[in-house]
Amino acid sequence: MARPRLRVINGTCLEVAEEFQGWVESQGIELVANREVNPYNVEEVIEGCGDFDGIIGPFYCLITSNFFEALPRLKVLSLASSGYDAIEDPMAASRAGVVITWAPVREGAEVVADMTWGLLLATVRRIPQHYQLLQEGHYGRSISPSVYDKTLGILGLGNIGKAVARRAIGFDMEVIACDTNPDMEFIRHHKVQLVSFEDLLSRSDFLSVHLRLTRETQNIIGKEELSLMKPAAYLVNTARVELVNETHLLEALEQGVIAGAAIDEVPRIETDRLLNHPNCICTPHLGNRAIEGIRAVTRGALENAIEVLHGNRPTHVLNPEVYD
Repeated sequence: MARPRLRVINGTCLEVAEEFQGWVESQGIELVANREVNPYNVEEVIEGCGDFDGIIGPFYCLITSNFFEALPRLKVLSLASSGYDAIEDPMAASRAGVVITWAPVREGAEVVADMTWGLLLATVRRIPQHYQLLQEGHYGRSISPSVYDKTLGILGLGNIGKAVARRAIGFDMEVIACDTNPDMEFIRHHKVQLVSFEDLLSRSDFLSVHLRLTRETQNIIGKEELSLMKPAAYLVNTARVELVNETHLLEALEQGVIAGAAIDEVPRIETDRLLNHPNCICTPHLGNRAIEGIRAVTRGALENAIEVLHGNRPTHVLNPEVYD
């Protein structure tokens, strides 16, 4: 009987896949990890995965119902991420008998929380701007606010939001949060105050966004929401760029509605104006680009795929009805 075949498409996982080659092969599974398939073209992904039983994603295109119909051999799509917004219709996968898994590993949340705090401190203290001025021969210094003893607002208290909240303890901050399904044990233990969305916006000195991207959360922060924030407040978004309306954010920065912003993503609409705005910092989605996080999420995705290919049920299944 032929061994099950597993293909790594995710570009981040490809950087460390060789480390796991022997372990996966020892599980009786053939692992193919190369860059022969363009992860930005779904047709190429389909063409390159026709004779594979499993795929390690996500890749950089929307996964529609046609994807699963075109791959009759596929048994598992294992996402090396804590999110799954690229899957348009999980039920289509279920109808095709494909299990979709995701990998919310601890290390993945921690490295994004590190990045969140890096961006928060960098934008508040204007670190990149002063470095650039020094490179140009200018030695002037601006005066910035302190993070210590201020109010940190967290929109979305999942694994990453919790990790950000824990780091705030060292700054003696008041932590407030808005979440639709809060972990009350964590909230009590870390003395986080649950507030409404409106209160979160109006009370936060620093607002950190950690929501999943859905139809309901897309552009959840726009002109009206930004107008509720303090003029001295800062917005940090290390989640999906589509959560914050770029045009409205740019207007808020230009009009002094808020003091500054940091986005861990390349702007999609107001690219040049946001990249060049003196009170905005943008990075090319570096949040998960720490080696510890990459290794952990890759192993998690591989473990999930192996479980499915061995006939077992992993913990994190996006479409549990597939087992019915």
